Amino acid sequence: MSCFKLAFKLLKDNLKIYEHYLMVLVVTVATYYNFVAMRYNETYIQLANRLQSTAIASFTCGFVLLCTVIFFMWHSNGFFFKQRQKEIGLYLLMGISSSKIGMVFAIESFLLGALSIVIGLPLGILFSKLFFMLLGKAVSLNVEFPLTISFKAVLQLIIIFTLIFVFLAFKNYFEVKKSQLINMLNATKKNSTVPKLNYPKGFIGVILIIGGYIIGVNVRQQEFDLLLASMSTLIMVCLGTYLLFGSFLTIILSKLIKNVKFKYKNVRIIWLNNTFFRLKINYKTLAMTAILAASTVTAFSISLSFKQFADDNIIMESPYSFSYISNEAEVKQNVEKVINESKHQLIGVNEISFFVVDTKYLNKKHRIDHKNQAIVTSYSEIEKTLEFLNFKNKEIILDKIRPKENEVTFVLNANTIASPFFVKGEELSMNGRVYTVKEDIKVPFTGNIPTLGRKNIYVISDKEYDELKTSLLEITLNGVSITNPEESEDLISKVAEIVPGGFEKVYPYISQYVWEYYALGIFFFLGLFISVVFILATFSTLYFKILSNALLDRDQYIMLKKIGMSRKEVEKTVYVQVAMEFILPIIVGIIHSIVAMSMVEQIMNVKFTLQISSGIVLFALIITIFYLRLSKNYMKMVYQ
Repeated sequence: MSCFKLAFKLLKDNLKIYEHYLMVLVVTVATYYNFVAMRYNETYIQLANRLQSTAIASFTCGFVLLCTVIFFMWHSNGFFFKQRQKEIGLYLLMGISSSKIGMVFAIESFLLGALSIVIGLPLGILFSKLFFMLLGKAVSLNVEFPLTISFKAVLQLIIIFTLIFVFLAFKNYFEVKKSQLINMLNATKKNSTVPKLNYPKGFIGVILIIGGYIIGVNVRQQEFDLLLASMSTLIMVCLGTYLLFGSFLTIILSKLIKNVKFKYKNVRIIWLNNTFFRLKINYKTLAMTAILAASTVTAFSISLSFKQFADDNIIMESPYSFSYISNEAEVKQNVEKVINESKHQLIGVNEISFFVVDTKYLNKKHRIDHKNQAIVTSYSEIEKTLEFLNFKNKEIILDKIRPKENEVTFVLNANTIASPFFVKGEELSMNGRVYTVKEDIKVPFTGNIPTLGRKNIYVISDKEYDELKTSLLEITLNGVSITNPEESEDLISKVAEIVPGGFEKVYPYISQYVWEYYALGIFFFLGLFISVVFILATFSTLYFKILSNALLDRDQYIMLKKIGMSRKEVEKTVYVQVAMEFILPIIVGIIHSIVAMSMVEQIMNVKFTLQISSGIVLFALIITIFYLRLSKNYMKMVYQ
């Protein structure tokens, strides 16, 4: 029988073994096709031309997806090789050369990869219409994404995945070729070595994680750059996680093993020893699982948060149907008259007053205000605006931002989604006077209109505002709310004829979402897909790693069964052991994700408590189901 026919027969016979692995590969191929096809879609290209961050987002997600898949395939391939070592040993015992066996396994591996492409690619093409419909929904665009087959995407996917499968096939070939008969036949009898206790590394790992957490949860108070703070937190937490599982957990388990009362109660000694003696070979997987879990929860929570943030911030960009600058009573009367004669109905007018002044921060190296100019208004004007817009939680916000004498409240301009600068407690000079920033916040005021939309707003007390009136030119902006603002082009033209200065002083309705918020919608959509891939990769990596341990534990549990250990005791031991290797890194990952989301909250100056809770609860529910299934499969392998 030729190598190809034998490999095909082995693949057919072992499809049950490859079932979970093949499912993940098919989903990955289908998902990756849609990410690649998105970059070649005509409608998406037009969107990317307007907003470059969409192209960056899709490329980044595709790259992360590919890296995650390679990591998963590498670990899965190692599991299958260990599971079939005895089979390889029997072939060697029959006199078949290691080169031929290696060739058979290499072909089988490649055929499995080809099968995933054959199944996954049509599925990806089939669901691409749904993918693009959801994308359009996520970015709130009324655009049509036609169902097309991107041959460039198909070719790119086939080339990339073929290269990966060819590499794995060669890896399997050389693994088998260098195998020795005695090692293959005794593959499950290898003894685990005692891990070395390294106290300095263990405590350094804990210190790094705590240090990363401190930087992360206090990022608003950091004096150094936000990017530097984020990178420092990421590097410290990731490195600390590896040292936590590689050294600190070893120290903890060694202490428990020495505690006679603890280890001999309820057959704890079995799962305790199994976990301890395997840490030397398992700690990298446990650490990577914790990082993947953190990435999963964070990606999902951020996706939900960005969507909610974009919806909540529509009012920041466009608080009014249209607005105009004028303080002349006659002009205002004429504008109202034109509105009443149109097809629109007047809902209300918010008349707000303010100054434009030069600003200078005394202790800030970076420029905070655009062209060192900002809007100054009174507390009463902000209060009136929030009342007019019926802004949510307005009472709490107003109580929080009320400035005292020589204090100002910083309000981020409508043109900026989130500021990388934190100014609370800083001192700045305005119009010859020095003020201390009481609070920084984002609430609607002028909207994202020309000349004014990029200027930050400083809120001072009514008393101080009245004093400034004597020396500064006051500007009056009339924010008008009408019915059907999307169809107000004719009305705006008539208003421009009335208001002195025409269109330079009249600001029409701003679209529901500006392009930055389209970006948030895209990040929301792609983040959800990446979350799914992370979940599959996280659980699949653990799945194969823990079942690899089950192969090593099989003989041990058979012996325990013979000397009288009951099924209930074995089951309890297995569930605790799997929990140590499965749930422990997940818990660490969830804690990491909470800190990561805390950083996002501080940067965007909002609370995402509901989104974070939703992400954690959903993830916890999924891992509980997966944990129970994994423990059940473990039992089947060790207790028959």
